[in-house]
Amino acid sequence: MAAGDSDRAPITHVAIRYRGKVWVLPPPNRHHDVVRMIADETGDTHIDCRDDNQGFMDADGRNLTREQALVSVLCNKQVLDESDIRHGQLFSEDIW
Repeated sequence: MAAGDSDRAPITHVAIRYRGKVWVLPPPNRHHDVVRMIADETGDTHIDCRDDNQGFMDADGRNLTREQALVSVLCNKQVLDESDIRHGQLFSEDIW
């Protein structure tokens, strides 16, 4: 663990950055639920939210990428089963 890792805030929401706004939903929602919310609220039929646009929000209100969020959940022991972690990224299924 790197210096400062132990003071990371726990993950509290799934998040997607779309058109300059961060959209969030609490557990047990998944990223596809956020996409559906964005579509419902904006009327957009194609939500492009690949790569670093999908992530998580922590208890301090920071928007984190999947990679950053993985470090946070490992520090906070939020992972359901560490052997399920794939591609060095966090997925909502890994924590709720």
